[in-house]
Amino acid sequence: MPDLLLELFSEEIPARMQRRAAEDLKSAVTNALVERGCAYEAALAFATPRRLALHIVGLPAHQPDTREEKKGPRVGAPQQAIDGFLKGAGLTDLSQATIQSDPKKGDFYIAIVERKGQPTPSVIADILPSIIREFPWPKSMRWGKASAESGALRWVRPLHSIVCTFGSDTETPEIVHFEIDGIKAGDVTYGHRFLAPQPFHVRRFDDYVSKLEAAKVVLSTERRKDIILNDAKSLAFAQGLELVEDDALLEEVAGLVEWPTVLMGSFEERFL
Repeated sequence: MPDLLLELFSEEIPARMQRRAAEDLKSAVTNALVERGCAYEAALAFATPRRLALHIVGLPAHQPDTREEKKGPRVGAPQQAIDGFLKGAGLTDLSQATIQSDPKKGDFYIAIVERKGQPTPSVIADILPSIIREFPWPKSMRWGKASAESGALRWVRPLHSIVCTFGSDTETPEIVHFEIDGIKAGDVTYGHRFLAPQPFHVRRFDDYVSKLEAAKVVLSTERRKDIILNDAKSLAFAQGLELVEDDALLEEVAGLVEWPTVLMGSFEERFL
């Protein structure tokens, strides 16, 4: 079944906001998909200092078709009530409705409304702009020329690009096309700001993770924490020292770097 890859690439996201933002993105997107009949198998959210990413596994290619019965007014009701019923049900005249008899309440008009399910990429393109615009950052900003316009996009820091692809691992994924304030979704992202800033194309999640790694970006916060902690322990041990672990500090530092590299330094004792 097809998967969704979404990345929102921006300037630096404050470390304290990253985990919550990743979970908020996952909840908003998965809830909106389920509301539209697009169930999924699993969803994983990620954050680095410059990106939020979401991988949703096992989505359907299309929404399911739906069939709904809409109860209308009684037979013989005023024309105004009948016109409202026809408009709400998408019918042009009463010949398209059926009549249902109720021993206690009499005869009523019933409309059978059948809707063909949309392709899932169309559903995704429909829901994401509003999710991004209404994202619940504790603090957000506007930027550039568009910032003076009413309804300008707000984000925690300037948003630069969006990756959004959809497809199964047996086919070339398609780009889910949508646009927000001139930022068009595509399949191009960027590596580490200084070590590998060049743009590159991505296809699906596995490809995305491996290309990020080659571009000096570790996507997983937990992996960045492990690298920092283990390398710090090794350096301390090599100097006959014991590392004083601080979980809160480790979490913060992992949110400040995309390619963690641990160094050991010293300073003169007179500065203690």
